[in-house]
Parts: sequence; C-alpha cells; structure tokens
Amino acid sequence: MKTQIICSLFFSGCVIPFYSQTRPYIDVTKNSCAKVHCLNMGEVAWTDGFWKDRFDMVIPNVIPAQYDYFMDFSEYNFRIVGDKADPKNGFRGTHWQDGDYYKWLEAQIAVYSVTNDPALLDSIEEKAALLARSVADDGYITTHTQIGFGFLNEKKKYKNTKRFIAPNQHETYNMGHFLTLATTHYRVTGRRTLIDAAIKVGNFLDSYFKVMTPELTDVDYNPTQIMGLMELYRCTGDKRYMNCANRFISARGQKNGRTQNQNDTKLRSEKRAVGHAVLAPVLYIGAADYVAESGDTVLLGALKNIWDDMYLRKASFTGGLGNVHGGPSEKNHSEVVHEAFGYPYHIHNASAYNETCATFYGAYFSWRMFMLTGEVKYLDTMEKAFYNNLSSMGLDGKSYFYTNVLRWHADNHYMLSLDYHNRWTTECSCVCCPTSLARFLAETKEYAYAKNDDALYVTLYGSNNIKTSVNGQNVSFSQSTDYPWNGNVRMTYDGDKNAEFILKLRIPEWADQPQVMVNNESVEAHAGTFASVSRKWKKGDVVEISLNMKPQIVEANPMVEELRNQVAVSCGPLVYCAEAVDLPDGVEMKDIIIPSDAKFVEKFDKSLLGGVRALTTEALVRKSSFDEKNLYSPLKRGYDDFTLKLIPYYAWANRGECEMTVFFPLRW
Repeated sequence: MKTQIICSLFFSGCVIPFYSQTRPYIDVTKNSCAKVHCLNMGEVAWTDGFWKDRFDMVIPNVIPAQYDYFMDFSEYNFRIVGDKADPKNGFRGTHWQDGDYYKWLEAQIAVYSVTNDPALLDSIEEKAALLARSVADDGYITTHTQIGFGFLNEKKKYKNTKRFIAPNQHETYNMGHFLTLATTHYRVTGRRTLIDAAIKVGNFLDSYFKVMTPELTDVDYNPTQIMGLMELYRCTGDKRYMNCANRFISARGQKNGRTQNQNDTKLRSEKRAVGHAVLAPVLYIGAADYVAESGDTVLLGALKNIWDDMYLRKASFTGGLGNVHGGPSEKNHSEVVHEAFGYPYHIHNASAYNETCATFYGAYFSWRMFMLTGEVKYLDTMEKAFYNNLSSMGLDGKSYFYTNVLRWHADNHYMLSLDYHNRWTTECSCVCCPTSLARFLAETKEYAYAKNDDALYVTLYGSNNIKTSVNGQNVSFSQSTDYPWNGNVRMTYDGDKNAEFILKLRIPEWADQPQVMVNNESVEAHAGTFASVSRKWKKGDVVEISLNMKPQIVEANPMVEELRNQVAVSCGPLVYCAEAVDLPDGVEMKDIIIPSDAKFVEKFDKSLLGGVRALTTEALVRKSSFDEKNLYSPLKRGYDDFTLKLIPYYAWANRGECEMTVFFPLRW
C-alpha cells in the first residue's frame, strides 16, 4: 500500500505532503529509530465483542451526552472568539476547557476514519473551521485569555487577558491538544482546515519559547505541546517544531524548580516518576516521541528508569497512576504535590486518586516505550490499564468517575478531592476525564497492531479486520475472539499470495502454558514474549492462539505496607472486585477472607452488567465482626464458609452505590 505524496507550499514556508491514504495517529518518520510503527488510521476496524461494543457507543451515546453536559458551552467559547458571538457572561469552563474540546472532536475524527460517514465529516468540518477562525493572528489560542472574563469552575469570576501569567493557566496544554487534533484531522481527511492553523500555533510556540527562562519553564504546565510539536514536525518536516519540543524537554530541572510539574531535576538525569501524575506521563510521551526521531539514547535511558519506577514501585494493581491526593516532594520538602505518585510502595486503596487521565496517559507512554524498544512488558501494562480504567465510565458511556479507588465504603467513605458517591454527569466542572474516555474508545483500535519492514505485531486482542501493508505487500487478517472472557483467538489470512513476513503474536506474562498453531502445526510460544510465525502466507491460513486464561490470586510486594497479607484476583488483563450487592445476608465486606488455596468457578452471564464473566469461590467470613467503636480490640477467632462472587473491576458501581473492594485479607 503506497502513499502518493504531492508537496504544497503554504504561507508559513512549510512544505507539507498531501496524502492519498490516511496516515498513522503517531506517524514516525522514515528515519525514525523506533523499532515498530503504527498502522494507518482506518486500517483496523473492530467487528464484534468487547471493543466493538464500546466503539459503537461513541457517536450515539458518548459524544452527544458530553455535548449536552459540557461541550455545548465549550463550543460557545470558540464562537465568542472566532465568530464574535455575543459574549453574554463571558468564558465558561476550566483553564483547560479548550483542550478537552479538542479531545472530544478528535474522537469523532477517529470514528470517521473507520465509518467514512459523510454526515459526521460535515459536522467535523464545521467545528474545525470554527477552531481555525479562533486562532489569533499571531498563532495564540486559549479562549479563557482571548475572551478575558467569565466564570471558572462555574462559580469563580475572573478577568484576565494577559498571556502566560501562571502555570495553572494551561495555555501550552490547550495548544498541544490543538496540534494533535490538527495533525490527526489532516492525516484522516486530507483537508487543510486545521493544519494551516496548527502551523500558525507551532510558529507561535517556537517564537515565544525561543529562550527558556526559569519563568517560562514553570509556565510550561501539563506539556501536551511537546507531543503536539513532534506530530507537527512529522506532518510538515519542519525541524523548528522538533527543536522547540527539545527546548521544552531540556529546560526541565530549573534551580528551585517545583516537583509538581517535573521541574526539580533535569529530565535526562531523572530516575523517578515524580510530581502530578497527569503532567508526568504527558511529558514522558513527548520525550519518547523526541527520542524516536532524534535517537537520544541518554533520554531513552531516563525514560526506561522512569517507567520502571512508575509501574514497578508506584502504580495500583489496576494500572492506576497518581495514587496520592496530596503527596510529598522528595526534593522540596515544603511542597505538597497534588495527585502525586508519592514515595515508592506507598500505595493506597480507599484513598487512591488514580485519575482517569493519568492512567490513560501512562498507557500511551507504555505504547511509546514499546515502539522504541519492541518489548512486550510495555504492552501488558498498557492493556491492563486500558481494560481496568474503564471503571471511570458507566456502562452506557454517559456517566463518569474522576478518581478510581480500589476500596469503597459507600455512605461511610471518607471523601477526598473529586471523589463522588456515584458516577456524575454535570456535577463535576473538571471534564478532562470524560473527553479522554471518548477519545480512547474511538482510538483503541490504533493500539491493536504495529509493524516494521519485516513483521506485523498483534498487540491488543479483539475481533477485528485488518488491511495494511508490510514491506510493500498487501496483508489482511480477520480476527475472531471472545477476549477478554477467554484467551482463545483465531486469525485467518486473506492478503497477497506468497506475501513473506513475520506475524508477531503477543503472549502476555499471565498466559499459562500458551499454545500457538498455524494450520494445525505448533509454533513455539512463551509467556511474556512474542511468538513468531515466519512464512510465505496464502489465503485461508489459520492462526490459532490459546492463552489459557485462568483466575490468579495476586499479592503485592511486601514493601507495600497497606497490602501486607492481602490479595487480589485477576483473570487475564481484568482485575476483579467484590460488591456488597452480591454478598449474602449477614456478610460484611470487612469480614471477608480469601484462602490461599481458593479455587474459582468461571461463568459468563450475558444478563449481568452488559455481559461479563463472573467468578465465584468458597471464601471465609469472620463469625464476630470487629467492634468499630474501638481503634484496637482483642482478637476474636473463628469464621464460617460462604460463596463469594466477584465481578470485573471496570464494571463496579453500575447497580447503585454499595461497598466494593479489590483486595482481601488472606488466610495462608
């Protein structure tokens, strides 16, 4: 599948290509040092099952609900700026409202890449033109400053037209998401509506941040502009944008810099995941994109150390990041870091923050690390976050959690910042997480495969059709599976005859004695690796994968003091939990104990929570509950047997508010 390129010279001096085909969402250049590349948007389409069900919710459910809740007034902010509409009461939203709108629109573009729905394209183009009109003549865009007055967080009045007066204004964040939206729009539609405007924005950033002073470095808060600039470079070939991205990366580590925005240590010297758990992976993603194009091995080494610290010492079992609402800075002892990673192994359950956006950005960072290294471990971590972070959304796609705890005490829960007793719709003014979910559901397909000159990598399982090219050969597979409800996958080849390439099949770390067969012939397969199928392919070749998915009892590192002598249950990529609604009368969540030799019965129930595989096991319940009027009491021994039911963690809180837990005390 070859791409025709016709060069056009724009007003900015940039020569950018016209694509006769769509291009990848993360579009590394030919000279990139990435081990694998993404596929063109639209080359993979879900056909059935878990991810298809959620992709199909985006346009009828998620997008209109979010428009009604908070994108309607977000769009009006742009009408005030771009169309000189009546300002009424001025701007409405958060400092990062523009960026959330861009993610919401990007989700629609990702859907269009598969459906080619002309009505959807018309709607996208109308919105894209409005955004292009909203960019100032000098390339600046952030509507709360351009409008200059209004309401923040629904209640707080403000008046300000000055640019970059403080870090929390999120101007670079908004512009970064604009750049990503624009490059995605161009790669899918081939239309210049947004890319011309993005070049103006990129030129503005390059000019304004030509010299990175300490003040400008601190203003660079939530730096999506780094990944945005890298995609603009990849789209235009103009190295000014790549160099600008590097200036943002290299400026980190100012004297007396704050930990909150990863400014207390030079990034190339960093070994820790630190600071705010959204700002951090956003920075690391941009840095990984820069490594892919520059070959900066020092920066790559730092990113590997950071990733290890993030996921081997600081992440929740669900893949959640930013466990601590108000955490410490290891370097600035007087600083309180909001939504922090915290110290190694200081991982909480009931008070976990685990913002939805943080977990997704961490997963996207893992994908970039896979692109750079080709290592399976990054994909296993990404997949775990993808599935379990869906706890942040109701099953209909219309209600949301911002925080994602692993233990919920219902009416008695101690509420911390942005905790809610039930998923919300309009109650929360911070809407970054819902729009991240919209974009994620529309773009999950972009993480299902990768490729290089020799191989096609299967990275995320789900029923789909793929049509792409490998080394100039047309390659097509249909994949059918009930994953994640079982680990059996079947792929049938329908591409060019005698196409010669390697099919790389991800075998997750949790797979128990995995098996791979090609036309009934066995292929070597080991957990935590890629199984390689190298052959000349012919139509009708069948690849069968059995990952032997089984429930597992999992314990935490003993250094995690809060989880000593407690266990959780997982099955494949899914973490399981118990909800009080499923407990027998007289059994309380706090009294449940799981035996170390527990055996599980698996049953798929299509009538439960949209269709899930539930687990049951014989567990124990204390005969005498602890007297909660006391802080400490003499031990009371004895317990009874009962049948414990577990559901996937992502599906909790869809049957009314009740207690929930992921971890249980263990009887050895």
